[in-house]
Amino acid sequence: MTSSATMLVLGISHASAPLDLLERLAGTDRPAEDLVSDATSVDGIDAAVVVSTCNRLEIYAETRGGTSDLGELDGLGELFAQHTGVDHEEIAPHLYSHHSDGAVRHLFAVASGLESVVVGEDQILGQVKLGLERSQRLDRTGRVLAKAVQTALRVGKRARNETGLNEAGRSLATAGLGFFERRVGSLHGKTALVIGAGAFAGVVVAALRRSGLDRVHVANRTPEKAQRLAETTGGTGYDLADLPRLLTEVDVVVGATAATGHLVTARDVEEALAARDGRELFLLDLSLPHNIAPTAAELPGVTFVDLRRIAEEGQEDEISAASVQAAHELIDAEVEQFRTGLRLAGAKPVLTALRTAATEAAEAELDRLARRLEGLDGAARQEIGRSVRRIVDKALHQPTVLVRELAADPDGARHIAAFTRLFAAAETTDGGGTDTTNEKKIEAIA
Repeated sequence: MTSSATMLVLGISHASAPLDLLERLAGTDRPAEDLVSDATSVDGIDAAVVVSTCNRLEIYAETRGGTSDLGELDGLGELFAQHTGVDHEEIAPHLYSHHSDGAVRHLFAVASGLESVVVGEDQILGQVKLGLERSQRLDRTGRVLAKAVQTALRVGKRARNETGLNEAGRSLATAGLGFFERRVGSLHGKTALVIGAGAFAGVVVAALRRSGLDRVHVANRTPEKAQRLAETTGGTGYDLADLPRLLTEVDVVVGATAATGHLVTARDVEEALAARDGRELFLLDLSLPHNIAPTAAELPGVTFVDLRRIAEEGQEDEISAASVQAAHELIDAEVEQFRTGLRLAGAKPVLTALRTAATEAAEAELDRLARRLEGLDGAARQEIGRSVRRIVDKALHQPTVLVRELAADPDGARHIAAFTRLFAAAETTDGGGTDTTNEKKIEAIA
């Protein structure tokens, strides 16, 4: 990271907190835009991107640098409580944080699906992109943070394409369906109902069709939206009011909406079972807060799978350790490349100031020479000007190469600072002059 800007992340996820706590955090009705705006009001934070999913809430922040981010972390921790309505004392033990290169590495791992409930799932890429777009709309993205998130999106795609993380179109939906298939065999010929019609529900519908289900229906608060999604699978769209009846007809019910409150209660399921003539009902709840009451799992004739079960029991088609290791190695290389890029970007103002100072000095000397040699013809004047400028270019070439090499070094910030001090000192002693304009320019970026 540069000395003028650094990154940190504060977050909570399925890996650090119990799902019942995550469910309460996800139950907030405050939009993520509020959290972005509030984060950038914390002293020392200039930009923020929020990644919010049903099992993850993270704030990535760009700060003004320094050796400690404790103040910023405390401020962000309080925002978690204010935003979710859960006491800070209850959230704090489950929060994690990363700073500088660690924050970049964590972001890259999240975008690659390595931190997901289902390792390698690709929905998180869209959620990271959504977080960036949200901050851009609010004008809350800084140079370093925006570059980090954009790079993370590219790294996430690379990790999936080059390491085998995206084998079999992995997603929460495919993992959940795997539980059912291991219990009863193929789902071919069965009928499913998806609750929700948003982007995530679309992913679920596609996964259900790939599993061989005969038909997939969709229920949503807006029946027209449900119908549009259901038509892609030959199903029918319904209003949420139709859920009790549909529970008696379908074989698989999948909760895939961000609605708060149970859309399917244990009583709804119990009454539906009485009308199913002993046919088992498969309930897959991929949402937090739960769309389907977890107590329905206790009813005979029900197989219930939710995020907790997927996270605790894992998936049968675990990605190979070699693929995961390859993804981590790719991320390590990308973090180093990102770090080097920032250091090189930090050298650019120094090189610009150096060239500006040298060019201004050369032009001043050419003007002085022109006044002293008033009889010099135009052609000679132009040739002298070209010669002086070539001398400047040649004199600056090696220092420019050296500065770039030093900037790419792990200790690049110190090298650049030393270079600017040396240049400033040379400017103040050159010819006994008293003009310190260029010195001030260099010191300002040091």
